[in-house]
Amino acid sequence: MDWFDMELPKAEVLILHFSSDKYVLPPFIAKMGKLTALVIINNGMSPARLHDFSIFTNLAKLKSLWLQRVHVPELSSSTVPLQNLHKLSLIFCKINTSLDQTELDIAQIFPKLSDLTIDHCDDLLELPSTICGITSLNSISITNCPRIKELPKNLSKLKALQLLRLYACHELNSLPVEICELPRLKYVDISQCVSLSSLPEKIGKVKTLEKIDTRECSLSSIPNSVVLLTSLRHVICDREALWMWEKVQKAVAGLRVEAAEKSFSRDWLDD
Repeated sequence: MDWFDMELPKAEVLILHFSSDKYVLPPFIAKMGKLTALVIINNGMSPARLHDFSIFTNLAKLKSLWLQRVHVPELSSSTVPLQNLHKLSLIFCKINTSLDQTELDIAQIFPKLSDLTIDHCDDLLELPSTICGITSLNSISITNCPRIKELPKNLSKLKALQLLRLYACHELNSLPVEICELPRLKYVDISQCVSLSSLPEKIGKVKTLEKIDTRECSLSSIPNSVVLLTSLRHVICDREALWMWEKVQKAVAGLRVEAAEKSFSRDWLDD
């Protein structure tokens, strides 16, 4: 808790490394008016609880926030909003209910958020529907979150969404039909979603879709409407599913279908 009272008025990036189960944020951060990127990484064995989160009230220019192996603090009007935040990354975090608070409008807290990354957050059961109020979102990446089972039904509100990555979400068993109403969606990654057995019947309505990765899914068939995906240029699938996509390849000009060998991720060995 004994931080030096530092003066860093021109600092734009701050990276904090520590190893602890609780961590007091330096009070001098509140005086870093030009800070655009803040990275907080706990190298300890268990997620840390952050204290003095109120410093965020003064970070008006913050554009990127990376939290790793911490308990994500509950959002409130007294500690945020982060009006200019564009990128939020939550890695190995405990999210609890921090993103799912009915009394708060997440869209007002993060009005310019374009990139949301959630990785290795094992307590994430669902993506709160309030996230879909952030209409500026361009990219959603939810990876290695084994307990998430479904996406919100109002996903179609995300009119700017171009990338939807759902890699290694082992209990995800379906995609909402609302995904077919996304007007700018270009890339869908559902690789290693081993419980996902089908695509929405009307997936062919996504005229902007250019790439889809279905490696190590449980797809037993694909909808007939897939042949209407005229912008589709690249499909990655298991060798066993190659025959399904080769039929689509004949109907969609310029489509490349790639059969990938099964690979087992060992990224946890590097952490």
